[in-house]
Amino acid sequence: MSSHSADLLVANPSHRVTRAVIPAAGLGTRLRPLTYAFPKELLPVGRKPVLDHIVGELRSAGITRALFIVSEAKPQIRGYFGDVYGDASDGLSPIECSYVFQNEQKGLGHALSLSREWTAGDPFVVAFGDCIIETHHDVSPLQRLLETHQINASSATTLVETVPEERVSRYGIVAPVRKESDDTYDIELNDIVEKPSPELAPSRLAVAARWVLENEIFEFLDRGQLDERGEVNLTDAVRMLKRAGGNLWAVRLRPDEARRDIGNFGSFFDAFVRAALRDEEFGASVQRTFEEELERRM
Repeated sequence: MSSHSADLLVANPSHRVTRAVIPAAGLGTRLRPLTYAFPKELLPVGRKPVLDHIVGELRSAGITRALFIVSEAKPQIRGYFGDVYGDASDGLSPIECSYVFQNEQKGLGHALSLSREWTAGDPFVVAFGDCIIETHHDVSPLQRLLETHQINASSATTLVETVPEERVSRYGIVAPVRKESDDTYDIELNDIVEKPSPELAPSRLAVAARWVLENEIFEFLDRGQLDERGEVNLTDAVRMLKRAGGNLWAVRLRPDEARRDIGNFGSFFDAFVRAALRDEEFGASVQRTFEEELERRM
């Protein structure tokens, strides 16, 4: 590795992260025919679309600029957010919105590579556009992620959740440096593996839709090879970054926090029902309807 590359691997702990990249160009095939009419990222969860929940999370964490990676088939996303979204009435800074098209479906790594110029050398958050992170704590998982990234001068930091053994083959799975107890939430990592078989998985800690990345990640995305699905994986780039001397950390979701993946009808219905039941005005009415429907089916 060149001395230039080695210099890049030292994160700047004083550099506050203000940018976020939101990949939202997926086809939403598992939610068809609904996604023929609406991007899945704009499907309602309670009173707001999925992306509105995510942008609110970003604003609460101090993010002031966001790049939406979209397809030409999703003009509704720009129509909804415009160039600036939010105002000072909620006590948070508005977020400046930019957009770039991903015209080929070549995976998350390829999508992120399209943000290189926009990030302007700064570190940035990656927030998957179809995943909501639920928390009841004053300090959100994303805020904890940013803090861990800064304190440890990390090159890449990811949010993780514990998944059942039979589901590890669906996710990127991290390998902790040491065996951690269930109440350890900041975890130093040795490695990350994309969709391992259960018998080869280094843990049951799966990437949970949020990253903080230093800008040197683009150097390793450039080296990435297409996988058997014709995609460039972020996981592969992070592995190369780690092996080149980068610092890799994870933050675990707490037991009362959850990732809501709006990726299929089951998860969409689940997220919407939960949000509807929590609605301050109509939650009680929704619960009565829910109970009536259950009774009718018995």
